[in-house]
Amino acid sequence: MLLTFNDLSSLIDFVFLSFRPANSASIHMTSFKSSNLMQFFDDPKNFGASEVKSGRSWTVDELRIKSNIDLQKLWFVLLKERNMLLTMEYNCREACYLFPSPERIDKIQDSMTRLEQVIHERNDAYWQLEIGEEAPKPRAEKTLDPTDPLAAIREPIEAVTQVKDRATLKFQYLIKEKERKLKLKQKRLHEREAAMLLKYFPNMDKEALQAKYPDVNVEKLKFVQRTRGSHEFNTA
Repeated sequence: MLLTFNDLSSLIDFVFLSFRPANSASIHMTSFKSSNLMQFFDDPKNFGASEVKSGRSWTVDELRIKSNIDLQKLWFVLLKERNMLLTMEYNCREACYLFPSPERIDKIQDSMTRLEQVIHERNDAYWQLEIGEEAPKPRAEKTLDPTDPLAAIREPIEAVTQVKDRATLKFQYLIKEKERKLKLKQKRLHEREAAMLLKYFPNMDKEALQAKYPDVNVEKLKFVQRTRGSHEFNTA
């Protein structure tokens, strides 16, 4: 049976109404009930507002008393609310407006994190009872190292199979060559910075300079002509 657009909207409205707690302060939803596509956006009365009131996030104790079906439906409600808030935040940023009450996104994220915690607790309890061993650990999200310029391509390289064919070897060689050039470029930049500091501040602390630039040989750099400059007393 095919669902029409009105049937789909009614189903989403039913999910919203079924899981709204008795205490209105215990939930932080801000999207309003509607039967059209505007339900995927914030309430129009909040457009241009400097502050939007919202309740608190869900607690772990509140989520533990819910059934698995309730948690599954609540997850999609939170997911829809988070997507709506992220959409509104993006639109405000593009229009150079302040996004009202950005803590709403944090409340949503806290609720989703706690909901995942409850699910993992139940899954672990099931494995302990039925299988007699610990449940598999949830997959951790990998974050890119901000200090590694090749972090965006290093992880796919590690996922390459161990088959050492000609194309793989060439690819690995090019990556290592690019990494070597980046390190050499960074070292040369540090040498220029250290030489400039020694040129204008010949009496500066050499140990502190060496600690700041560990990849530069400060003792050797003192004998370079561009470092000594015009100071007669700037000698070894």
